[in-house]
Amino acid sequence: MTGSIWRLVPILAGLLLVLTFLLVRGASPDPVVHERILQALDALVLNDAALHRDILRARAGLLPNYDPLVRASQGVREAIDTLRVAGDAPYGGSSAGIERRLGDLVAEAAEQEALVETFKSDNALLQNSFAYFTHNSHDLGRRQTVAADIGALANGMLQFMREPREEVATEVAVALERLDRLPALQTLEADVDTLVAHGRLILSTLPEVDAILGRVLSARMAERSRALQDSYLDYHAGIEARAKASRILLYLASVLLLGYLAYLFLRLRANARALAERSSALQARLGFESQVTGVSTQFINLAAERVDEGITQALQRLGDYTGADRAYILLVGAGSRLAVSHGWCRDGITRPGHWHEDLPPEGWSSHLENSDREGYIHVPRVDALPPTAESASLAAHGVRSWLCLPMSCAGRRVGLLGFDVVRGEKRWSDDDIALLRTVGEIFANALERKRGEAEREALEAQLRQSQRMEAIGTLAGGIAHNFNNILGAMLGYGEMALAALPAGSDPRRYVEQVMTAGQRGKGVVDQILAFSRRGGYEHRPTQVQPVVEETVDLLRASLPTTIAIRTKLEAENATVLGDPTQLQQVVVNLSANAAQSMDGHGTVEIALDAVEFARDLALSHGTLAAGRYVRLTVSDAGRGMDDATAERIFEPFFTTKAAGSGTGLGLSTVHGIVADHGGAINVKSRPGEGSVFEVYLARTEALATSAAPTQAPAPCGRGETVLLVDDETPLVLLGEEMLAALGYEPVGFDSSAKALAAFRADPDRFDLLLTDEIMPGMTGTQLAAALHRIRPDLPIILMTGHSGEIRSHRLRAAGICGVLKKPLLSREMAESLARHLVRRRCGYDR
Repeated sequence: MTGSIWRLVPILAGLLLVLTFLLVRGASPDPVVHERILQALDALVLNDAALHRDILRARAGLLPNYDPLVRASQGVREAIDTLRVAGDAPYGGSSAGIERRLGDLVAEAAEQEALVETFKSDNALLQNSFAYFTHNSHDLGRRQTVAADIGALANGMLQFMREPREEVATEVAVALERLDRLPALQTLEADVDTLVAHGRLILSTLPEVDAILGRVLSARMAERSRALQDSYLDYHAGIEARAKASRILLYLASVLLLGYLAYLFLRLRANARALAERSSALQARLGFESQVTGVSTQFINLAAERVDEGITQALQRLGDYTGADRAYILLVGAGSRLAVSHGWCRDGITRPGHWHEDLPPEGWSSHLENSDREGYIHVPRVDALPPTAESASLAAHGVRSWLCLPMSCAGRRVGLLGFDVVRGEKRWSDDDIALLRTVGEIFANALERKRGEAEREALEAQLRQSQRMEAIGTLAGGIAHNFNNILGAMLGYGEMALAALPAGSDPRRYVEQVMTAGQRGKGVVDQILAFSRRGGYEHRPTQVQPVVEETVDLLRASLPTTIAIRTKLEAENATVLGDPTQLQQVVVNLSANAAQSMDGHGTVEIALDAVEFARDLALSHGTLAAGRYVRLTVSDAGRGMDDATAERIFEPFFTTKAAGSGTGLGLSTVHGIVADHGGAINVKSRPGEGSVFEVYLARTEALATSAAPTQAPAPCGRGETVLLVDDETPLVLLGEEMLAALGYEPVGFDSSAKALAAFRADPDRFDLLLTDEIMPGMTGTQLAAALHRIRPDLPIILMTGHSGEIRSHRLRAAGICGVLKKPLLSREMAESLARHLVRRRCGYDR
């Protein structure tokens, strides 16, 4: 039916085009314009006649002024302008004859107006001269001496003015010539000359004026005007006849179109009856789709903090539109138990606890399996259900009809979208259920996006904390480098002083106290290096539980007796790649922190177990990748801390203790050690509720090994020449004395460039290079590489107090065979020098 209507459209369009054409052709010229044209043509003829009349009167000297000529010319001009403007409507270029005649008329009028202007000027001169000639001749005619000549001249001039023939003009000219030669009295000479001059002016001007007058009177203005009028009337009559014929055709076409429209009306009315039923059915669906579209639009770019509010509003809109009394979302929680997260209830409907929460997880198994097969759970009549725990719970809560749709996101079930009908019964159509399933997916995506953004914000906070700790670790490494230089001088000179002082003397006791303080400072530097993750410890497979058990025994002896220690160690065979000493330091520092938070009274709980995670886990201070881990937990019931404090506890020198009660390096050292072992830390704490520190270390399948045996002291030197390089001059002097005391010949430089120049001058002079790493201009590694290129067999030992790790391939490329950590002690230096010099003497490869 729709196709047949479309086939009628070209016919209707053709009729409309015919009607439009006939309507345009049936339009008659504007009667007002027609009347204006006729009046302009009449005015043109009348003004032309008036112009001829008045110009003749002017020639005869009967006009006192030329205003009538001006008015007649202006009337002609206005009439032509009216024809130009008004004639555009009926002509429009349709009649070439009318346009041509109007053009001729315009040219004729312009030429006539120019002749009239010339006539006015010449005729005014003529009339003025004739008036003066008449007046002067009358006065001179009274003089007896010239009366006869003047009278003859005056008669001739009067005859010439009436009939300007050539013979009359000749007679007047002869008379003027004779009068000009007459002997006259002295008193008449001026008047006679003037009279003669005006007479001659009249003779020359009158023929020109009459010629112009003849051209004006011979103009065809009136004839052209009548011809234009006849052409226009013929053209107008043709237009009227065409318009009349077009109006007759327009009437016939209108009758035909009216009949055709009546036919279309009947067809459309029949179609309207057929579509009315479909419209009522589609209206409800379109309304529901608009609601779903509104819900979908509502959640586009909706901020995460407004998701809950948006879901509640959407549930209200859906419940109002579908006629449900309650709408809600149940999210799947622990153990597959469902819990209401969002809900709406119609006014006047009681809000009891949802029956779904009353069922155990196994009570939902059949329903969830059914939802997987059918895509939803639809109960139009609850009282028609077989007696089960679910139907009994539904009836007990007043639910008479129920619809439940699973909510999934990325193939994972998130929860359920439910609708309860309490005041009646309702059967949802398949289309409505399909739209509500779409709504459920929208809700699931929004909730997952909210959860994802919350996790992202938590991860970003952890990343910022990690970056902050990394920056602080870099700073700590730099501090350790400078502090090592200070300790190197203190411990080195202290060690040399002890060798020179007698036992039991006060100076020796004083120096021993200085050495003790230096060793404490060295311990602080070790903590800083551990925090910066580059302490230089050797990681090997280590069983954690024996290390923790040994540390707990040490803690029982070191902590106050008012502190009890309770252990729960369940990771007997768990092995990690780590350093036992550092792992002990983690347990000691966490336990000491826990004891201090309880003000020396309470119980410190230490637990150890093996855990495994199937996916990444976000912790308070780091992210844990999926895998198998050993978890060390240290708990206390102390003061606890707020979130702001918990965020900063691993920063170096940050402490909440009173001044003088701690260095603030304990927890930062723990953080550095755990990070160096590739682990992570999770902190749980609330003010007044104690704290729980969880340390996660990755497990390994490698077997645990025992610690390397202690090496025997190395022998002293045999006078070998050692090239010593350090940018700190005091350390150069100290190193030279220490090397000399060990039996070596030191050659020290405080500049890499100077040392390189000395070596190039005599490469075979030196037996070994001992150089610092961090130096201006040229680092120790760069200096070692330069010397190694000159002499590849030279043993090179690198000294460093910096926390930065130097890659082994860089050491090998530079020819470095050993690394010593600052501050240097005589024993460590002697062992390293002796070991590498012995290898060189024996010809071993480095």
